Amino acid sequence: MIQNEQEILSPRGEQTNRLTYIDIAKGIGIFLVVVGHCIPDATSATGISIPAYRWLHDVIYSFHMPLFFFLAGFMVSRQKMLDRAQKPLDLVRKRVSRLLVPYVFVGLCYAPFKMLLSNFANKPYDISTIWQIVIGVNPDGELWFLYALFVITVIAALFAFRISLLGLVAATALLIWNPWGIITNFLFFFLLGIYMRREHKDFVLHLTARHILAAVAVFLLGLYGLLGLKEHACFLLTATSGTVLVLWLSLVLSRQESALSSLSNLLEHWGILSMDIYILSDIIKIPFRVVLWNKLHLYTLSFVLCTVLAIVLSVWLSEHLIRKNSWLRFLILGVRK
Repeated sequence: MIQNEQEILSPRGEQTNRLTYIDIAKGIGIFLVVVGHCIPDATSATGISIPAYRWLHDVIYSFHMPLFFFLAGFMVSRQKMLDRAQKPLDLVRKRVSRLLVPYVFVGLCYAPFKMLLSNFANKPYDISTIWQIVIGVNPDGELWFLYALFVITVIAALFAFRISLLGLVAATALLIWNPWGIITNFLFFFLLGIYMRREHKDFVLHLTARHILAAVAVFLLGLYGLLGLKEHACFLLTATSGTVLVLWLSLVLSRQESALSSLSNLLEHWGILSMDIYILSDIIKIPFRVVLWNKLHLYTLSFVLCTVLAIVLSVWLSEHLIRKNSWLRFLILGVRK
């Protein structure tokens, strides 16, 4: 049962009534985000040079961000809004501080550093383009999720978060057509999350072995279509089935009391601090990547150390500095309290 209102990538450490498997799912998701970002030549103009890493990157990107959009929608409860006499606009206002404040502040702070590091970039940064931050082009390109989630929330609020099957069909068509990039590519998953919360909020608890086997089959079929046949429509298959599999795995881990309990506790902790890791990890990894990859050309060592340090240092900085200062907490994480 859903026990409390949560926001994807927006934890409140003081809450004690959290839904554990959701936090674990967010922990798995943010780990995959960092892994994908830390592949040394992931943004290279020539593409990822090592086939194994290219495969890892493509598999991760076939479902990890739809997972976050689904969870964001799943945590939107229209009934709770009605019970609390809240309006859809109230959630939009909340998302302004939670999403747009760090999106703008961190992006503006990142711009001068991006200029200084232009020698190590595929394309030197042009400061005259900084105005594009208002249309979703951030100096820190990894922050696109915050912008996209805000816009998608506004779209859903226009319909008062009343999501029907017809709305899901329309969102599916937009995903396949994909006329507006990051918005139409992920709108469906946010709306699906809202719909599942309303109609089947305990669906993860009722997944059976047959469901999981079917999800695995759909995921593999989708991968073949997406990566082998280059059919973008198959993204719908990998993203939906991948989300189901992560949620099921998270539920299994949340029930462990054996040696795996340490892993589940770690992932849960990362999930609670997932916003912090998302915003900080990309900035933290840059100096390590410059030294280990751009200077020393140590591919695997760069990948491993950047992944580990990006997560560990993000958590440490958040817990020992950012979350202890009200201004930093608001400007970097969008958290007022």
